[in-house]
Amino acid sequence: MPALDRSTTTELEKLSGIVKRITFHSVETGYTVLKVNSFQRPNEEITVLVHQSKVFAGATMDFYGEWINHPSYGLQFKASKVIERKPATANALEKYLGSGLIKGVGPVTAKRIVRHFGDKTLEVFESSIGKLIEVEGIAQLKLEMIRQAWVEHQEIRNVMLFLQSHNISTLFAVKIYKTYGNEAIELVQTNPYRLATDIYGIGFFSADKVALSLGLAPDSPQRIQAAIAHVLQNAREEGHCYLTQEQIIKAVRELLSLLDSTAVNTILRQMELLEELKIRLIPDEQGIKQKCFYAHSLYYDEQYIATKVKQLVTQKVKLNQDHLLQDLDVFCQVHHITLSEEQRESVLQIASHQLSILTGGPGCGKTTTTRALVGVLQFMSKKVLLAAPTGRAAQRMSEVIGLEAKTIHRLLEFDPAKGGFKRNEVEPLQTDILLVDECSMLDVHLAAALLRAVPANCQVVLIGDADQLPAVGAGNVLKDMIASGVVPCQRLTKVFRQAAESLIISYAHQINRGEVPQIESPFHQPQVWQEKKDCLFIDSQEATSEQVRFITKVKRVMGKAIRNNGQEPTPLEEPITDPYHQDTNLAIPAKFNHVDLEVLVQTRSQSEELKAVLRRVHPWSSLHYGLAAVGMIEKLYEAIIPKYYGQEVEIQILSPMTKGSLGTANLNKVIQAKINPVSAGKAQLVVGGRIFRETDRVIQKRNNYDLNVFNGDIGVITQVDNEEMELTVSFKAGQEVKEVRYQKEHLLELDLAYAITIHKSQGSEFEIIIIPVVTQHFGMLFRNLIYTGITRAKKLVVFVGTRKALAMAIHKQNTAIRQTVLAYLLQQQGG
Repeated sequence: MPALDRSTTTELEKLSGIVKRITFHSVETGYTVLKVNSFQRPNEEITVLVHQSKVFAGATMDFYGEWINHPSYGLQFKASKVIERKPATANALEKYLGSGLIKGVGPVTAKRIVRHFGDKTLEVFESSIGKLIEVEGIAQLKLEMIRQAWVEHQEIRNVMLFLQSHNISTLFAVKIYKTYGNEAIELVQTNPYRLATDIYGIGFFSADKVALSLGLAPDSPQRIQAAIAHVLQNAREEGHCYLTQEQIIKAVRELLSLLDSTAVNTILRQMELLEELKIRLIPDEQGIKQKCFYAHSLYYDEQYIATKVKQLVTQKVKLNQDHLLQDLDVFCQVHHITLSEEQRESVLQIASHQLSILTGGPGCGKTTTTRALVGVLQFMSKKVLLAAPTGRAAQRMSEVIGLEAKTIHRLLEFDPAKGGFKRNEVEPLQTDILLVDECSMLDVHLAAALLRAVPANCQVVLIGDADQLPAVGAGNVLKDMIASGVVPCQRLTKVFRQAAESLIISYAHQINRGEVPQIESPFHQPQVWQEKKDCLFIDSQEATSEQVRFITKVKRVMGKAIRNNGQEPTPLEEPITDPYHQDTNLAIPAKFNHVDLEVLVQTRSQSEELKAVLRRVHPWSSLHYGLAAVGMIEKLYEAIIPKYYGQEVEIQILSPMTKGSLGTANLNKVIQAKINPVSAGKAQLVVGGRIFRETDRVIQKRNNYDLNVFNGDIGVITQVDNEEMELTVSFKAGQEVKEVRYQKEHLLELDLAYAITIHKSQGSEFEIIIIPVVTQHFGMLFRNLIYTGITRAKKLVVFVGTRKALAMAIHKQNTAIRQTVLAYLLQQQGG
């Protein structure tokens, strides 16, 4: 009977055999390629892929997994679970013992041992290893060496068997053993939930399965405490700094399917008393103070920001305003810069305060104002440092201001050994002025780290557009500072004439006001390509899952009927409960009553199918040209845009979501297959269902301080090493090119980047952007998402989708307010 993998609820096939040889083994990850003489296929040598800490030739193994067909290497068995058995034959035993399994036992000694003890050999090793001294060539010193090596091997084997018995895949079993060593069993039994924090890739749900498998009660204090930590971490990823008591109790009860809240209340109280969680009493809308629960780091970071900001805004700046304005006029004359009165006043006010915010939408002159500010400050012999959250934002800042800008991580000099930044209150930055761009991206943790490195008497200028998407991490620092009214804020509102001529900027301001722009279609006005209009809309659609099921059903049933001498079934007048699970009857749901079934059956492409089922097709739709939305994006990326803007132009697809046919996951596969397909001589790696090839565009998904790459960094694969299962990625920031070598354990941090989410694009600018906007993304369609997306482009934005979806997004404000108290803390009296 096949094994059942409980973690995936799918049946696993079993393959048993003797390991003939190890083709490849990674010490770091445990990834191993074996050649196995299978018992099921005696005359065939099978390639088996597995993650295993140590594997030796001659071992007899039961592998549980699935057959896969590799495009280059053919049929292979991919094992997710392995159980070692006693060697099946004397020859296998001899090979097993002499394969390097036991230090001190080579092939010659192994042959002597097996010849001496025969089928009792393993029994001797397991219960009376001292008898090995009877074998020629084994003296007391060598016996002790063999004994120690055998004990170590047994410990590894026991750990792996224990972990696999609790449904931990071999990949994670290797990671756990490498992290905990021989203490793995004891540590996991004592607290299985530590797996979620210690092992990247294992979350609460996987750790919880292990805990329940170990016999932990569903309402045990340990499980509830771990669930509370998970709920708070989840909230952090949604941007919240804290949760109320009611929110935590509700979320934990739903997570653990608990009927009663008493146990959760009790554990929360204990965690509060032991100070495992921090508490703030914050008044709600009625002025009633309620308990807000924080993780320690967020509590102290938020408090530090409030304290440091108050300290900065109370400091006085000695400045002769007349001299500054004179210097400003001279600088602007020399550099041929014209400032509006609004910009001049902003420069004066910012230079007059210890902490200031400069904000405003696109085309309102933030960059020019910043350039003039930096110039006049340098004219006054002030030392200026520039920084931004991302490499691309820092690169753009350097280019427009003419002074080197660094990422915040680089500026603060992260130290992987210490797990923190070198620059802090003890060793602050050496500067008079610090300007930070794209501050809408600052989360509480990064903002606190930055402010800790600000020295006494240093002026700080925070620049950003508060209407952009908030930070990916917890908090809403820029918006909270502005809302508090405590920090001096200069808001630029005038759109300059040259900027106003850009449709991107004009439409962005319309979108931000809640107005739907009338964007031209190249199918309606083809000359817009030659005229280089910088914002276009291509009307297109993708079939919904419901439409796909209906099309498939109609084609199957009616196609079968047509094949059966043309005797077609008569559609039912009333739809039945589930028309898609009836094999012989065709029911037409009311929403598809308008469809001409005969026309639908005759369609030969996705675009034809979609035209046949839609009630109305836009007159400028790409469907009239044989292209649904995905095909249209593919055509734009591969042919149309390069034709008008050059083969080397940077094109970035920005999607609201990861899932769906127009999500990043599918679009990455489509574009990769089109512009970088599998080909002879081009190396590739398959990792976690993703294929990576040389020249692929990739994105880093999390901060990795060891590799010095950060969430959102985009690069190009320059080398694929199949032997070592490694990639080399080239990241470019300005003139600086950084080559990063990814070992296999880090590859899960990479993803293809032909398409990325709009959230991931924050702080970046791309030459040309394609934005799919359709109703399948309904849950993510918000005004600030579209506003952020359109403002990422320098030369061209092409929307592909429906104008209905665009209007829905623009009219829909994101009402999910982030739970932060920074604005409240800033408004309170005292420290």
